[in-house]
Parts: sequence; structure tokens; C-alpha cells
Amino acid sequence: MKPPATNWHEVALAKLTSVMGPVAGRQLASAVLAELRLESISSPAELRLFATALSTRGGFASAVAALLTLHAAMYDSAERKTA
Repeated sequence: MKPPATNWHEVALAKLTSVMGPVAGRQLASAVLAELRLESISSPAELRLFATALSTRGGFASAVAALLTLHAAMYDSAERKTA
């Protein structure tokens, strides 16, 4: 089941675990969150920050980072239009 589009943390986890696998995806998410000193991702800005840090890991992590950056831009824009 897909998380709601604006549940930023769950979206990031879902995309990472889908590409990296459940264990590796969660481990990578935890490592990046710790690096950023965040407990979770609660806004589009934090999702972009997470994606930027994730992109430095290279490989599939960079591909997921690009998806997350696009997701943040799309849904942040949509959210602002309805606010």
C-alpha cells in the first residue's frame, strides 16, 4: 500500500525500500537521517535535504534521491495551491 503523498517520511522509506530492499533501504534511511540529525522527514524541505544527502551515496541511492526531489517539488507545489 502506498503512503499518502505528503507523508514525507513514509514516501522516502517506501521508495528506498522498493529499490534497495527492506533491510538495506531502512538502514540507509537511518544512516542519512542520523547524518542530518533528523528523527523523521516532516516537510518538503526536509525531503529535499534528505535527497541531497542521499545523492552523495551514488548508485541506486542517487536514483532514489532524484525521485524524492521530484516528489517534493510536485507535491509541495500542489500543497501550496490548495492552501
